[in-house]
Amino acid sequence: MDVAAWFTLVAKDTVPLFIIVGPLGTAPLFLSMTAQDPPARRTRTALIAAATTAITLAIAALAGEAIFAFFGVSVHAFRIAGGILLFIIGMDLIQVRSSRTRTTEQEVQVGTEKEEVGIIPLGIPMLAGPGAMATVMVLGASGHVPGSGWAAPAALLTAIVLVGFATWVILRAAAGVQRWLSPVAMGVVVRLEGLLLCALAAQMVVTGAAMAYRELDPHAGTPAQVVKPP
Repeated sequence: MDVAAWFTLVAKDTVPLFIIVGPLGTAPLFLSMTAQDPPARRTRTALIAAATTAITLAIAALAGEAIFAFFGVSVHAFRIAGGILLFIIGMDLIQVRSSRTRTTEQEVQVGTEKEEVGIIPLGIPMLAGPGAMATVMVLGASGHVPGSGWAAPAALLTAIVLVGFATWVILRAAAGVQRWLSPVAMGVVVRLEGLLLCALAAQMVVTGAAMAYRELDPHAGTPAQVVKPP
């Protein structure tokens, strides 16, 4: 795999993962949980949350195949289940409401009362939630390119690091951005994220169903193929 192809693979992993992790949508919750903290502590909390997210997703990506093998679940089935979960999260974003698949009101309340919220609930489950972990597990298990060797896993880990860094930057800058970004503008951004996430989720389900169909009947061709009578 040449350098250009590798960077393309990194971009393909980074963009959907960034949308699924959703640091922009998590920023208001981060601000409410750290409202009483001084700037230095808020910056430290942002770093802890971003690091927790990256480490959790990296572990999920590396352990994905082993988990599938242990439970006897195919990557295609997990892709379909993950797509359905992401679609639910995307619909919640389109309606600009907090998804209960990522966090609950009780978790937000606990986070507001805790002294350190970087690991739980910010890092897990708000940022590195079930949807994000399902995505990296599917990418890690099915993203191998023939002849690529270490390139595909390295691209996924690089994407996770980039998303972690972007999360830190966004959370760190959230207080300053909040002063000039109106709730209406923030709502538009979140809705666009939700629309893109729904599209990614639909593609995951379609791809998972198509691959499962071909695996069950290798001689059937693609699901869209019309079988002509003899």
